[in-house]
Amino acid sequence: MEKRKYAGVVVDQTHPSLDKLFHYGIPDNLAKHIQLGVRVQVPFGHRNLQGYILSLDEEPDVSMEKIRPIKKVLDPSPALVPSAIPLIYWMRNEYHCMFIEAIRCFIPPGLRLNIGEKTQKIVVLEEVDYIDEWIRAVERYSPGMAAILRTLEQNESMPYNELLDRTGASESSIQSLLKRGYIRIEVEETYRDPWPVNLTPTRPPEFTREQAAASQVIGKCIRQQKGKVLLRGVTGSGKTEIYMKAAEDALSRGRQVIVLVPEISLTPQTVSRFKGRFGDQVAILHSRLSLGERYDEWRRIRRNDVQIVVGARSAVFAPLERLGLVIIDEAHEDSYKSEVRPRYHTRDVAAKRCELDGAVLVLGSATPSLEDYDKAIKGEYQLVEIDTRIDNQAMPQVEIIDMRRELAMGNRSMISNELYRGLKHILSHGEQAILLINRRGYAHFVSCRSCGHVIKCRNCDVSLTYHIRDLALKCHYCGYREGYPKVCPVCGSKYIKHFGSGTQRIEEELCNLFPFARLLRMDMDTTGRKGAHYRILDAFHRQEYDILLGTQMVAKGLDFPNVTLVGVLAADSALYLPDYRSSEKTFQLITQVAGRAGRGSKSGRVIVQSYQPEHYALQYASNHDYKGFFHREVQIRRQFGYPPYSHIIRVLVTGEEEKKLKQFSETMVEWLGKRIADDRLLKEGLLDVGAYPAPIEKIKNKYRWQVLIRVQTDKLYRMAYHRLSEELNREFYSDNLNIALDFNPLSLV
Repeated sequence: MEKRKYAGVVVDQTHPSLDKLFHYGIPDNLAKHIQLGVRVQVPFGHRNLQGYILSLDEEPDVSMEKIRPIKKVLDPSPALVPSAIPLIYWMRNEYHCMFIEAIRCFIPPGLRLNIGEKTQKIVVLEEVDYIDEWIRAVERYSPGMAAILRTLEQNESMPYNELLDRTGASESSIQSLLKRGYIRIEVEETYRDPWPVNLTPTRPPEFTREQAAASQVIGKCIRQQKGKVLLRGVTGSGKTEIYMKAAEDALSRGRQVIVLVPEISLTPQTVSRFKGRFGDQVAILHSRLSLGERYDEWRRIRRNDVQIVVGARSAVFAPLERLGLVIIDEAHEDSYKSEVRPRYHTRDVAAKRCELDGAVLVLGSATPSLEDYDKAIKGEYQLVEIDTRIDNQAMPQVEIIDMRRELAMGNRSMISNELYRGLKHILSHGEQAILLINRRGYAHFVSCRSCGHVIKCRNCDVSLTYHIRDLALKCHYCGYREGYPKVCPVCGSKYIKHFGSGTQRIEEELCNLFPFARLLRMDMDTTGRKGAHYRILDAFHRQEYDILLGTQMVAKGLDFPNVTLVGVLAADSALYLPDYRSSEKTFQLITQVAGRAGRGSKSGRVIVQSYQPEHYALQYASNHDYKGFFHREVQIRRQFGYPPYSHIIRVLVTGEEEKKLKQFSETMVEWLGKRIADDRLLKEGLLDVGAYPAPIEKIKNKYRWQVLIRVQTDKLYRMAYHRLSEELNREFYSDNLNIALDFNPLSLV
């Protein structure tokens, strides 16, 4: 006789005291529906809560008299695919999060909120054999009823609203036909399609020698069902075609594919290319979908109706059961790192998932992160490199303009003379340009020229940005806004003015310089509405506009054959950030946006404007020299002990009382010092530890302090500090302060 089992359930509540499995009995009437990953309703105290079964055990962890039975199974099949269970356990340990925080990554909000399926009424003709007789019976006194029957004679069934629109009949006509028994109404589910665009099917092009070699390496890994590949290919080298060939290889072996892009703005082009090749086998997952669309796409994936999922960061959790390939495009991008719990990096989750599923991981980029390229050199990834563009197209010529000289010559504009001439040229030749300034709004800050006061957000330690369309100052962290001041609020001076330049100000300047140019702006302000990314990029692709001006969302992944000029304004702005990766970010951004030029039959030109033209990041970017930059930058990282030559652990503490926060952080450092001194592994692995105010000291009325721990890269030390972090979490848990633990944070701001 099979021994009775008990379900280990994680309840859907985020509190540390509930972060464990609770055992429940399995009633006989539910036994056949109970399996790992199933969503259930369970009694908990005086309430009924949702929960997820993560274990089936022969012995409960509490006495038998405390065991209560599961009340209900909420779904016909498990909400979590089998490989999700070990991945959830891994995420809990790796990112020091709660079970339910990891589980929610796999579950669409619509499922938890029980939004249900969207349905529509269908009008169905009862008997087609009698249709002529029925039409004769009604057409003398009801043209509407006759029109409905004639339409159904051709189609037999039709959606209720569509039938009314097509015939012009009234609802009373349908009700009359119902009473006579001529028609019936059925209810069916209707799919909320996030991509109602018809695409022309495409065929794969002929591969270059380098593309074919890269494809062979990836194809071999897919056949072996294991491997991690770093594909470094210059912009325009045809990486997307390599991805699609890899997807074909995986599909031919009965496996499924996840394709990740870093920004929602890139999703339309990637989806278009994959849907053009694979049609309805492709699903989309990203945060800009409505709850209903996301839920419907998730269910299509869960039912195995699709074989390829394209999306942003969260798509790595798509419920595919036969995963064979994960592709991360533009793998260097920071947006792949989650800044909320669990603070996972998509690359690491994908690598672990591939390990569990017997799948292949492909990281693609023209400018891989230093950490990834370092791993490839050391053999942790298979390195595949493509150094030429398809059809042997030349890389665009890059010119660096010294804006200090422009200023000395009397040009106070944000547009250099050379960029002005370049724009004039493309406009006269029917070509297109992309301009990048990585700052939205009209002006970066508003300041008093008498006393120097800068208008800051009331809730955050940042200056407000001026938005000319709204005549308002806005905070890009918390959303606070206020009107533009007429006088300085500190000294009363009327000499208060906006300084710096954002996308809105550049747009105004371009309109003055080129009044007949068709200008399109792409930033967070213009892409807020649903579908805005697609509409903007589609209009530019159809050459309805001459100039696309935008923030970093225009810098990567976009492919417009008629773009022959790219301009980078304030190219060195990222160099001023308090971040050890500022040079790397600058190099990547310039290299990526430069790659948007000259991707068609015409040669490309890139104009980079800078106040630090001699900086090595700009110089290497202007020569498209990734390896040169890598070797220069790793020397600096090695000298100062920054990643990849150390691991950084950041403990960010936020609270409303600054003094208490400072004391709390310093107490934490004191506790760490004593704990590390008592442990040989911790002591040997430590490089330094300290408490500091965060560079942005306040956001949303919460002060911010951080404890930074730097440790050596040896895996033994890293494991020891993982254990220490668990202790720290327990020791310093507080209801009044928020503590966020982050291993290898991408930003220390």
